Amino acid sequence: MTVTWSDLTDEERTALKRMNRGPYPSLSKALAERLIFLGLAEERASGIGINRTGRELVIATLLGARSDLL
Repeated sequence: MTVTWSDLTDEERTALKRMNRGPYPSLSKALAERLIFLGLAEERASGIGINRTGRELVIATLLGARSDLL
């Protein structure tokens, strides 16, 4: 199952963008579990973190928005 940016809620989008910048300590357990279920985050020894798929989705979205401005 491929998840697109438009499939995500505003809360999920915000969480992914914040996780892409680094640790997100205020991430709720329910939201973390949802992002893991969607295949966009993973459990690590240091806590929940964005994975490669999640990072690629965020970057593609940000680059797409940037190119729309040009």
